Amino acid sequence: MEDDEEIINKLVESYASIIRGICRRFYLVGGTSDDLYQEGMIGLLEAFRKFDNSKGTIGDETFKKFATTCIKRQILDAIKHANTKKNMPLNNYVPIVRKNDEEDEFEISELGIASNPEEEFLSKEKQEERLDAILEQLSDYEQKVLLLYLDGLNIKDIAKKLSKTPRSITNTIQRIKLKVKR
Repeated sequence: MEDDEEIINKLVESYASIIRGICRRFYLVGGTSDDLYQEGMIGLLEAFRKFDNSKGTIGDETFKKFATTCIKRQILDAIKHANTKKNMPLNNYVPIVRKNDEEDEFEISELGIASNPEEEFLSKEKQEERLDAILEQLSDYEQKVLLLYLDGLNIKDIAKKLSKTPRSITNTIQRIKLKVKR
């Protein structure tokens, strides 16, 4: 057992640069070069564990070829695993901690991205200006439909409130979208 530990430590030292060289050729989505290096180390340990001593000794050229193959396979497996669709949310995450201009960390609020009061005011002001510009292009009826829609009412509720058919409200919303696009 103690001999194995000593051999492993020597292998790790002697193969560190080889593993780093192999890692430079690959990219791990959502990971760092250190993550790939760790995968390479796992491959090296697997090579040590599975090497058939009847074909050579640990440290000779036969072992080196076998270990290199195991290291590459381990790294490629990690890359394939990272690229699966089930990992997309993790690979494309947005951190919940941001930094402001003074390099102070803060968490994103539950209602949206936290910002300073001045930015929030200016943002609201811009939204109101955009809404006013849109409303100027619409008829009185279209304005009523849009404001009810923006208040969160669904098409059936808007239709009931304005004594119209849901189809009429849907058509009105489509007209509003076309006018806004222009």
